[in-house]
Amino acid sequence: MSSPAYESKEDEYWYNVSPQDELPLAGQIDLDVDLKSISEFFLILAGAGDETTARKIISETLLDNPLIFSHCRQFLGLSDKRAYLELSYLASRTQHPTQATSLSGCHPWTLTRHPMAFFLRLLRGSKGKQVQIATADMIATYLIRQGLYQAAIGFSGMSENLMELVYTRLIVPKEYQQRAAKRRGHGCEAALASVLEQCGVDLLPKNKAANPMGANDPHLNLETMTISARQVGVTNSFDMVIQSDSRVFVAIQSLIHTSDPGQYGVDKSNETVLIAEKIRKWNALHEPEATVELWGLVDGVGFSENKADTINKLLKQFDHFIQLRTLYKAPLRLHVLGQIRVKSIRFTEYYEQEDVAAIKSLYIPNDINILSAFDEIPNDWTPIHCGEAQIFL
Repeated sequence: MSSPAYESKEDEYWYNVSPQDELPLAGQIDLDVDLKSISEFFLILAGAGDETTARKIISETLLDNPLIFSHCRQFLGLSDKRAYLELSYLASRTQHPTQATSLSGCHPWTLTRHPMAFFLRLLRGSKGKQVQIATADMIATYLIRQGLYQAAIGFSGMSENLMELVYTRLIVPKEYQQRAAKRRGHGCEAALASVLEQCGVDLLPKNKAANPMGANDPHLNLETMTISARQVGVTNSFDMVIQSDSRVFVAIQSLIHTSDPGQYGVDKSNETVLIAEKIRKWNALHEPEATVELWGLVDGVGFSENKADTINKLLKQFDHFIQLRTLYKAPLRLHVLGQIRVKSIRFTEYYEQEDVAAIKSLYIPNDINILSAFDEIPNDWTPIHCGEAQIFL
């Protein structure tokens, strides 16, 4: 591994950038499918022997569990909209079991659209038992024509883990990646919040490390540098704020992009420029006793899609920036600001000696000892794991 030789913030950022799978997830990604139920259903359906028997099994299963339709249609590549539009068409041409009308009550020539909830209500018996059975038979026939029986034979031999892989990577990759991206962003915030909480600082919101998805972002009035209720055009939200004696002295923005930042990333970087300008204006009037630093938690290979309008611009605005690998920069900076006392730091094998020397020249004061992998740690020292280093207070 070559020396980072940081000539700019951009050089440092790209040296320590983390690919998507290395960024932590906050909680678990919810899947819009019951893989256990669908696996069991496919196994039963695959053993039907022929399409007639398979159709009967599907119909009976829909009566018992209407939601199985939503699980099935995803494995057939059918969107919710396509499914309910085609079922609306079929229902307008299917005879009602007890009345001289269609199953849906609509004329075929009106082509009336019914949402999926309409058919689920029929499957649950909202219009009586006979309509319920007729609806199940109609939908079972539709699924057979869409190839469900053949699909079940193919999927039935898969383990649940393999089914999940197929579902997330082939069936709903875009939706899954979007949910993962959001949770990875919050996961990185939780990792930084955990470090800050272990450092003993006054961090807002209080529950950020334990509940990053549910924590309410603090709003800061940049004219008075006070925490305030949200007010459009007056306050700005931050992912975290560090206070000292009830005074805000660090405001933190989190921008994690594991895929193309898109227009959102460009707009967010433009907003950061404006925020930084307001903070600099405040600091010019209140130096040195009440200044505020703007920190950025930034990471992800997605920034490479549009460096000029995102990461390059952002790094010029932050007083201090942190990545998942460099979480140790937070306590080091707090040490410099006199908020905590760091005794020592020990880096992982991710860095070579040349790298550590470069990091020391930029971030590590002379009063902090750099430990090697062979140095013994006193028993009463508790390490704080901070990315690719351990910090000892």
